Amino acid sequence: MSEPGEVDPRFPVEAHFAQRGEFEVATTSVSDDGGRATYEIFYPRPLGRDGGRHPMVTWGNGTAAQPRQYPGVLHQLASWGMVVVASTSKRTGKGHQMLEGVHHLLREHQDRGSVFFDQLDGARVGAVGHSQGAGGSVNATILSDGLITTTVPICLPNERWVSKGDEYDVAALGSSVLFLGGGRDRIIAGPGTLRDFYARAHAPAGVALLRGAGHKRIQKSGGGYLGYLTAWLRFQLFDDQLARQAFAVEDPEFLRNPAWQSQGLKLSA
Repeated sequence: MSEPGEVDPRFPVEAHFAQRGEFEVATTSVSDDGGRATYEIFYPRPLGRDGGRHPMVTWGNGTAAQPRQYPGVLHQLASWGMVVVASTSKRTGKGHQMLEGVHHLLREHQDRGSVFFDQLDGARVGAVGHSQGAGGSVNATILSDGLITTTVPICLPNERWVSKGDEYDVAALGSSVLFLGGGRDRIIAGPGTLRDFYARAHAPAGVALLRGAGHKRIQKSGGGYLGYLTAWLRFQLFDDQLARQAFAVEDPEFLRNPAWQSQGLKLSA
């Protein structure tokens, strides 16, 4: 078995998508009228290289965190062809900032003066977040009325740790969801908590906890999360057939990878 955070080459889908994608990554920021940055955007360069439009992903930070604490995951997703809009808010639990980030990109898609003009796919949108931002990803998806088509909450906290007004209901999700967490995150988002969220989800769903990972492993490099996180989004937002092999075949790689624990899938093969 590989060490926590490493990728085992015996599991080729995870190994493939844990690598950086083919795109270079560019960044830009969005500021309010006072000059304060409200969003950081990470995008593949050159846009439209393959003649298609790019799916979008909206990102939510954990409590008191900022996008700069998640460079691994934000650059990773952009390198695989996604345009990622990351709120700079330190309180993303309600999901409003995350959903507004998607709407900002959609306005840019219509703006002839924007680098994103006619470059984005409004039918393929994901929401991803960590801790409080994981709750924000669930809430943003529910608030989006179908605009957000897949959700990946990472270390979604047990409800007892959730502030009033930030509550979420995973049973209300109408589109696919992948619950990821850390095997050593026993207090905030432990295996029992994530398995319970998975059981409550009526939509197509998956769950797994990275062995040996604590609550903040997703920060900095992204730890061992990047392979299956990227594969899920490529499967859901790009119809990537290699990524599909991890989740929606008779013997999915995701369920038998010993670097993960407490796995589950309820998808159509």
